[in-house]
Amino acid sequence: MTNSPKIQDPRNEIELAEGEEIVDIAQFDHHAIIRYHYLGLIPVAMFIVTIPIVLLVGLGYRIFLTRIVASWSTVLTNRNLHVRKGIFNKTEKTIPLEKITDLSSVEGLLMRFAGIKRLGIETAGQSGPGSLVSLLGVVGSDAFRGRVLAQRDHTTKVSGAPQKPVAATDAAEPAETTLIEIRDTLAKMAADLRQVTEQLDRTD
Repeated sequence: MTNSPKIQDPRNEIELAEGEEIVDIAQFDHHAIIRYHYLGLIPVAMFIVTIPIVLLVGLGYRIFLTRIVASWSTVLTNRNLHVRKGIFNKTEKTIPLEKITDLSSVEGLLMRFAGIKRLGIETAGQSGPGSLVSLLGVVGSDAFRGRVLAQRDHTTKVSGAPQKPVAATDAAEPAETTLIEIRDTLAKMAADLRQVTEQLDRTD
């Protein structure tokens, strides 16, 4: 009988900003995640000399992966997506929803056999290709992905400010000034040309 990992309540692990409310909390299927890593050991176990190594690694998966997955937490709020990972080296990322451009869903062959998917969080302005954060083995990953994207669209719609007209006005001011300068220059050139023409007429 396998004991379930002790999972801390993510509500106690994050600090919410003023006006920030929890919308959803992702749950991770640690059994499916361990099964996925076990499947990755099958090619290595095809050789007799590597079987002892596979057994040791498999035992380590059972012990350590359970604790590792238990340390994961992903909390969706009305403004951000909070992701925490790690036992010894803990990593926490707060991703503003308006910066999320997409949540990719990947289901490889081994993932399909294990019954899990990997969600990749892509943001605007991130450096380099690939996902900023990946979430492996979220229970109901498609539904969670839909909730994140729906909350992102809602947050962007509610808090989005009409910044383009302001930028357009700011950009129009230098352009208008330039046009005025060109108009004045042409007018001055036309006046000079009339003076030259009048002088030539008087000379003739």
